[in-house]
Amino acid sequence: MAPMPRHLPRSQPRSTCCVGLAIALFATAASAESALQLPYPPPEAFGVTPASTYDEEGQRVGDARVQLERLANGHVAVHLRSGFDGGARIALDAELAPIDVDGRRMLRILHERSQSHDPDGKPLVVLEVDHVKGVASCTPPEGDAGDPSQLELPTPDRIVNVPLNLLFQPLANGDTDRVDTQAFFCLGGARVMGFNGKLASPRKNSETGNRKIREVRYGPDGKGLLSWAARPFAPKISFWMDAANNGAYVAHRMPLYSRGPVVYVIAEGIDPEAVITR
Repeated sequence: MAPMPRHLPRSQPRSTCCVGLAIALFATAASAESALQLPYPPPEAFGVTPASTYDEEGQRVGDARVQLERLANGHVAVHLRSGFDGGARIALDAELAPIDVDGRRMLRILHERSQSHDPDGKPLVVLEVDHVKGVASCTPPEGDAGDPSQLELPTPDRIVNVPLNLLFQPLANGDTDRVDTQAFFCLGGARVMGFNGKLASPRKNSETGNRKIREVRYGPDGKGLLSWAARPFAPKISFWMDAANNGAYVAHRMPLYSRGPVVYVIAEGIDPEAVITR
């Protein structure tokens, strides 16, 4: 589900997302494919996870959902939807292919897409990452005067914008303490920035009933000039996972677009007080 600023005329809001997974992440030598290998979800993870969108004050503002889908071709799709009822919202989608790694079934990202809408419902720039073709693009919505931009993916390609609910499972399960990735942005033109995910302090953990909720914080890694300069201004992005249930998705926090509202998406059955901090 990393902030994704979008390239828009100055008079329009610039959407961000992250959206939309050391871990069992392995580099490969092949070109034009993702070097990240994500955990294959357990059977119980497939289907729709009903959720709600909350503002930073803990008020419910809209519906949300997180979906893992088995496709007819054997691939796995990730869909995330959240936002304000009748207002700003975001849609994140990814397709992944199963691969075998030393006898273990994993997933490789093939394609990612994200798009936000502003509070008036106007669509903003579409971000797409085609890991098979090795290109990423920023496409203004139809009728927009902005110019599209595109870049070739770096080698190795460690970009992940959408399936963060899969990316962070090994962190929640204690298999690693950091995940190093890249994020694709469109603000000021198409570009790639180093990002990483880390477990929050243990005091941020929550144990209620049969759940052990762990917070993963995601942001610029500060290794390159662009990433270093962005760290003080980057929005706070977090995912909460359940260590007692195979790293299952619990919630996440991210902005719907830059300088726009930060929202919490919380799965049905989770007490918002276990996640939202004021």
